Amino acid sequence: MKNCFKKMIIMLVMVLGIMGTYSIEAFADDNFEIGRNNLNNTSENSAKVGDILEHPEKGWKRYDDFNSNIMYSSNFKYGDNHISSYNHTWHQVSNNYKSECINFNFRGSKIRIISTLFQEYPENSYIRIDGIEYKFKIQSNEQYQTLVFTKENLENTNHTVEIIQKDINYKIGLVLDAIDIDEDGELLPYSELISLDKQSLTLKESNSQKITATTTPAALEVKWSSSDETIATVDETGKVTGIKEGTCTVAATIEGTDIKSTCIVTVTKKDTVPEPVDPEQEYIINTANAKGDNTNNASGSVSIKFNGTAETTLSVVKTADVKEVWVGDTFTYTIVVTNTGSKTAKAVVINDIAPNHIDFIVDRTTTTKGKVNESSTSKNIVINVGDIEPSETVTIKIPVNVVA
Repeated sequence: MKNCFKKMIIMLVMVLGIMGTYSIEAFADDNFEIGRNNLNNTSENSAKVGDILEHPEKGWKRYDDFNSNIMYSSNFKYGDNHISSYNHTWHQVSNNYKSECINFNFRGSKIRIISTLFQEYPENSYIRIDGIEYKFKIQSNEQYQTLVFTKENLENTNHTVEIIQKDINYKIGLVLDAIDIDEDGELLPYSELISLDKQSLTLKESNSQKITATTTPAALEVKWSSSDETIATVDETGKVTGIKEGTCTVAATIEGTDIKSTCIVTVTKKDTVPEPVDPEQEYIINTANAKGDNTNNASGSVSIKFNGTAETTLSVVKTADVKEVWVGDTFTYTIVVTNTGSKTAKAVVINDIAPNHIDFIVDRTTTTKGKVNESSTSKNIVINVGDIEPSETVTIKIPVNVVA
């Protein structure tokens, strides 16, 4: 009897010792388990994909599949009396359903997925972490509480996770048993976010600018819309085009949700050349001719239109950076405009017409003041310079192609 009693005491001590190896603690309304030992009692983490891992290893924390921060799509079934699963619970979906998913967020730098292996499970399952997709396998001989996926060395910050079912040719689909993350990490409610690189945008009629949307997780489908398409339109890439003067709101919405971000768009009228306000301010036309023949140098003329008085004079010089060219060559015209008078030349507009066999490269044209007018073509460059003060010089460089 004494020996039997001693054996019972020894067995009780052993059981208590084993129970003391792990720690299950309350966190909010959910439970987690802190790892106290490594698999096979190794000094470092030793579990690898395919191993049975009934408890988290050192440095890890385990959340069961019933944690309220994990979001399941509608066709998942919850089982709470499965003796072979961790904490006797699991979530599973029939493979008759396509596009089923599990979503959650977590704070930490590493993650492990614990699941069940079975021959009738899909050959491949998929997990996206911050929009980056990885593949893992749960189709194998029957085995429970198995490490099926691990990812470490993530940035120690918040991450979004989506586990996805794609294959539908199997009897049973996704199964989740538990999730392991950093010991000091935290499982968080799933959330999708969207932000824009601009909260406000001003553009002129007929001009376009692009708004860029960033989603969390990355690569979510985004739907664009304008509150008033008579003022500004937006295409599927976020390119906004001004239609007429006014203000409207452009919105980017995560597809299938009400989650959105907005940008206030203000459209202004196009630039116009101001008319003279009195007889003294008449338009003046200056023309510069560069000597040359055919395509071999800077032959051509430049006209300049501006508001001014008799004391307002401009000089213009047009040169090319080559002496001899052939069809297919590229060279650069340089136009230098200097205010040699004593008064400001106002609202200066420079117009250069391409000589024969020359095509202007509009999008590579530069000016030290003002901007290239959107009406410019390969045969006609228009530069809206603005005001040129006395002694001020404006330099314009126009790359060109020599054509047949």
